[in-house]
Amino acid sequence: MSVAPETRPPAAASVQRKPVHLRTIQCQGFERDDGLVDIEGTLTDTKPHDLQLRTKPVPAGEPIHLMKLCLTIDRERLIHAVTFQTLAAPYGVCSEIGPRYQQLVGLRIEPGFNLAVKRLFKGVLGCTHMTELLPVMATTAYQILWSRADEDPQAKAQGGQTQSSALNGCHALSLEGEVVKRYFPQWAKTS
Repeated sequence: MSVAPETRPPAAASVQRKPVHLRTIQCQGFERDDGLVDIEGTLTDTKPHDLQLRTKPVPAGEPIHLMKLCLTIDRERLIHAVTFQTLAAPYGVCSEIGPRYQQLVGLRIEPGFNLAVKRLFKGVLGCTHMTELLPVMATTAYQILWSRADEDPQAKAQGGQTQSSALNGCHALSLEGEVVKRYFPQWAKTS
């Protein structure tokens, strides 16, 4: 596998820097006994120094935000269930928006999903942090299901790949590109 060399913006290489904020987003996938998949997304914000919010003090390294979402999906990326947790937030009312994310049930993770999420949870209709998790969770769904394609009977019949997966979803997997022509010729488009 080839990996591009690490690059830094020119300014970062020539000036001293000190950390001031850390946002981490972590997604994990789990196979369930019932054939569905759980995707857990966690967003955490911390500071390397003590912080005094209007509502409470937050010691260095402790989460300002710690939100979790779990999407339960099937192999066709249909969302069957949504669970949420607000474990740390600046305001007590932050967790009240969680039930609104039940609107995701019945949606399919497919092209247009991120736009639907933006419409459903824009502004005061959602939580910025929970909503920010969803596009990353969606790409995680593709990663999970792409790696499991060899176990899908329909995918086996198509040489380990269905066209409804990640093909044509990015530059490298363009139906007109070299990768698809070489590894997935059954889906390649010729000019």
